[in-house]
Amino acid sequence: MSSLDEKPFPAAALIGAGLLVLTTVVGVGIIQINKHYSPIVPFSDARSGSPAQTRELAFIDEHDGVSVYGGHVRVFDATSGRELPQLRERDGFVRAVLNSLMYERTKRGVAAPPVFELARWTDNRITMSDKSTGARISLGDFGPGNKAVFLKFFGPAKAGS
Repeated sequence: MSSLDEKPFPAAALIGAGLLVLTTVVGVGIIQINKHYSPIVPFSDARSGSPAQTRELAFIDEHDGVSVYGGHVRVFDATSGRELPQLRERDGFVRAVLNSLMYERTKRGVAAPPVFELARWTDNRITMSDKSTGARISLGDFGPGNKAVFLKFFGPAKAGS
């Protein structure tokens, strides 16, 4: 004979545990559904109204498989078509940023050619955005080395775009 036969487990504790599990499952479900179906909230740039410098960039993946990232990525000025400095193998952060932006395009079914806007702000922030989806990534948040990879696409600093 067990002690549960003499004194049953409290019903209130079982009900409480069940409610806790139910609340957790419903909460996670709501968050996941909201993440999947909600549009991206546009990036709020309350610190400065307009960028000090912008550049439209197009990226082409060579798919040559020379690195763990999949290959060389060539970068072009989307306005002039001129090729910009070649990325090195260790510049894999660029590929990570591109993958994030391309994921949003794929998720939303955007078929337009991928052209992204690189912006340097007056407070020295740097962002990469996709006008087709509204997605924007603040590149300075990932450290100065990763930020420097993108800064070289501006060339010498100059005011305006």
